[in-house]
Amino acid sequence: MEKVFITFLNMGLTATWIVLAVLAVRALCHKAPKALTVCLWALVGLRLVCPVLVESILSLIPSGAIISPDILLAERPSIYTGVSMLNSTINPLISEHLSPGYSISGAPTPGASANPMQIVAFIASVIWIAGMAVMFSYSLGSYLWLRRKVKVSLCYRDNIYFCDSIATPFVFGIIKPRIYLPSGMDERQMESVIAHERSHLKRKDHWWKTVAFFLLSIYWFQPLLWVSYLLFSRDIERACDERVVREMNTDTRKRYAEALVSCSLQKRRMFACPLAFGEVGVKNRVKSVLNYKKPAFWIVAITVVAGIGIAVCFLTNPISDSKKPDQNADTLVIIGGADGPTAVLVGNETEVSVRYLRKRYPQYFDLDISEGLEVYVWQLAGNSYSCGLMSGKESREIAEKTEGIRTDLWGLQSVTVTEMKLILSDYDIGKEEVKLIPYNMPYSSYLNMEASTDPEGYRRKLDEMFWGE
Repeated sequence: MEKVFITFLNMGLTATWIVLAVLAVRALCHKAPKALTVCLWALVGLRLVCPVLVESILSLIPSGAIISPDILLAERPSIYTGVSMLNSTINPLISEHLSPGYSISGAPTPGASANPMQIVAFIASVIWIAGMAVMFSYSLGSYLWLRRKVKVSLCYRDNIYFCDSIATPFVFGIIKPRIYLPSGMDERQMESVIAHERSHLKRKDHWWKTVAFFLLSIYWFQPLLWVSYLLFSRDIERACDERVVREMNTDTRKRYAEALVSCSLQKRRMFACPLAFGEVGVKNRVKSVLNYKKPAFWIVAITVVAGIGIAVCFLTNPISDSKKPDQNADTLVIIGGADGPTAVLVGNETEVSVRYLRKRYPQYFDLDISEGLEVYVWQLAGNSYSCGLMSGKESREIAEKTEGIRTDLWGLQSVTVTEMKLILSDYDIGKEEVKLIPYNMPYSSYLNMEASTDPEGYRRKLDEMFWGE
C-alpha cells in the first residue's frame, strides 16, 4: 500500500510543473478559444494517468520520481526534487529524523523494531485512502441525491425533461445523459439553455468532468489540482458558450446572457457529474457572451504552439543521467535503497567529503585510537549494510564495566560502508588496526541468516567490502 501511495504522490508532485505551465499559457492567451484551453487541461490529465512516460532531453520536469519506493528501506532516506537547493535543505532533515534506529524527533531509539520512514509512509497512505473514500462518497451521495430529485420528471422532447424540484437546468447522467429544465422556465430563455446543454453533450463534457473529478479524488492532497478542477469547469462552460453564441446576433446574445443570470445558482455544492447551466463563473461568462469576438488567427496559432511545447516539455521525464547531482557540488549524496548504496557523488576532492562527514557525524572523529578502532556492521535489509564506530579502548572499558552486555552499541548512529571507509581514511591507520565486527542491531527486524550459518564466510565478505580482499 505504501509503495502505491508513493507512486501516486510522485505523479501528483511532478504534475505541479505542467499545471503551472498551463496556468501561464491560460493567462497569457486569455483571448484564445476556450476549446483550446480545455485541451491544455487534458494534457494535465494525461500526466496524472500515465505512470510511465518517455524520457527526453527536452523535458523541463526537474525530477520524474521525487521519492523513490526504496526510501522505505534506505539507510539514509532522501528525496530528489531536481533542485539542488531543495535537496540540500530537505535531505539532511529527513536523514536526521527518519533514519532507521532514530525516532521522528531525531533521538536514538535502541529498542525500536520499526523504521520511522515506514511508519510515516503507512500513516500517510491511510490518510490518503481515507481522503479518497470521502471524495468518492461525496460524489456518490450527490449523484444519488440528484437522481432522487429528478425521479419525477416529464419528457418535453427527445432527451429533454421538465422537473418541478429543480431550480436550474443541467445535464445529468453518464451513459444516457438527459437535459433537465425547471418547470415553468421562460420559453425565450429555454432555447438558449437547450443549445448550451446540447453543446455539452456533443463535446462529451459530462464524461470529461466526471473523469476530472475522479482524478481530483485520487490526488486530493495536491492543492494545485483543486485550482485546476475549478478552472477546468469554468473553461468547459465558456467553451460551450462560445460554440453557441458565435452564430448569434446581438439581441440573441443578450437573451442568452439574461438566461445565464436568471439560471445562476445563489448557493450550490460542487458536483462531480451534472453540468448546470449557471454553475460557475457567471459574471465573466456574461461579459464574454456580450463582448464575443472571433479570436485572431495569431492567438490561436500561439496557443496551439504553446500546447505542443507543453506536451513535449512536460509530458516527458528527464533522461536518467539528468538525475545525477552536480559532481562539483560541495556535498555528499548517497544513491541507494534496499539493495544498498550504489554511488557516492562528492566534490572534486576527498577533503570535501570528509568535511561533510565531520559536520554530520562529529562523534565518529577524534576517537582514541591507542587500541585501534572497532567497526560494527549490521543489516536492516538484504544487501543493505549500516556501520557504527567505536574506539577499541572505549569498547574494552565498557565491556568490562557492563560484563559484556553491550547496550551502548544500540545508540550508534548508522553510516554506510562507503561513508565509514571515508571516516577511517581520515585516521590514517592501517587495516590491521581496524576490527570489523558483525552485529545484530536490536531495532532491526532483519534476520541475517548469512552471518549465522557461515560466520567465517560472512567475515570474508565484510573484509572484501571494506578492503577489497
